[in-house]
Amino acid sequence: MRPHDVEVGQTYRVRVTPQDNPAQLLTGDPQRTELDLVVFTWLNDAENEFDLTITATGQTLGYEPAVTGIWVSETSRVTTPLPPEAAERLGLPQTVNYIVEGVLKDAVTGKIVSRPTDHTLTVPCRWLRPL
Repeated sequence: MRPHDVEVGQTYRVRVTPQDNPAQLLTGDPQRTELDLVVFTWLNDAENEFDLTITATGQTLGYEPAVTGIWVSETSRVTTPLPPEAAERLGLPQTVNYIVEGVLKDAVTGKIVSRPTDHTLTVPCRWLRPL
């Protein structure tokens, strides 16, 4: 799509192929590891499509026009702070704040549970298609 055709608040279909160089979306940010892993898998796939709700226009990615938006996907990954009392019971030093990362499972069945999660993503305008 052309940059001036994209509207904030609208949802568009994003189509990513290996020729589109999805590696440019890798951030290397430890807070965005899960998103980077998803983007990394796109490097080996023939094509990926998802919906993106636009939150900002007028962006650039490299030298091309881009937009920023919210992408909602399903994940079973969870991250939660470890309460200081629990860290103490585990014999961990009290001078450190801890987080627990893992997979969300149903306690009765043991099945992995997915939940929606949102990602902020900046993509080139040319990857967008109207719904």
